[in-house]
Amino acid sequence: GLLIAQVLAARGAVPVVLNGVEHLRVDPRHRSHFPVSYEPEVCAFLRSEVRAGDVVLNIGANIGLYALCLGHWVGASGRVFAFEPAPDARLLLERHVRLNALADRVEVVAAAVSDRVGTAPFFAAGIEGTNRLDQPNPDAPDAELLSVTVTTIDAFCEERNIAADWIVADVEGHEAAVLRGARQTIGARPGRTRIVVEMHPSLWPAAGGGLGEMAQALEALDLTPVALQGQQDPLREYGIVALEPRRPRAG
Repeated sequence: GLLIAQVLAARGAVPVVLNGVEHLRVDPRHRSHFPVSYEPEVCAFLRSEVRAGDVVLNIGANIGLYALCLGHWVGASGRVFAFEPAPDARLLLERHVRLNALADRVEVVAAAVSDRVGTAPFFAAGIEGTNRLDQPNPDAPDAELLSVTVTTIDAFCEERNIAADWIVADVEGHEAAVLRGARQTIGARPGRTRIVVEMHPSLWPAAGGGLGEMAQALEALDLTPVALQGQQDPLREYGIVALEPRRPRAG
């Protein structure tokens, strides 16, 4: 154990265990970003539901906490597309993918995801989870303004000729826009594309919307939010939800 740790450290990596996934290797300077248990209820849900061979769109992948776990859960026959527009976070994400020899199944995509294709202003504060499109996050007033590539889930899936089994998104208030840009993907296989989204109701107004916009986006897709972190009202409270069909899934 100690010898392995020393060898990895010499290569610029330290071993960690994250949500039951063992033998992960991470940049030693960012060891503190990888707790043994991270969002345990959400990870337990994903670990029990994600299957070998699944195709996952991990949107707002940051430095890779979910992307690395998902890479293990989908196995060698699966694919994880990890979208990260913030340059510093993306470089570290790419490094973590390489350190864990997951490049055969985890592809880092240098783009933000919304309801339009093109470019957009993006406010980045290093590797912080407060990075977001269009408007600076109130929690990161000193974020740097960048211009980033933007795509939609529908455009990406069509371009790559893939059917997404999972959408796992953390987009700091742009949840409704991501869903609007995924209508074809979700509608093509009703109930087959599973969705886990971090809801940020306090940031929706800054994204040009609000509760009504989110409710409309969910109604258009015939989805309802199910709390994964004990929220009493998953549409009005901050927290991660599974978006499930209003009607039971076939099969």
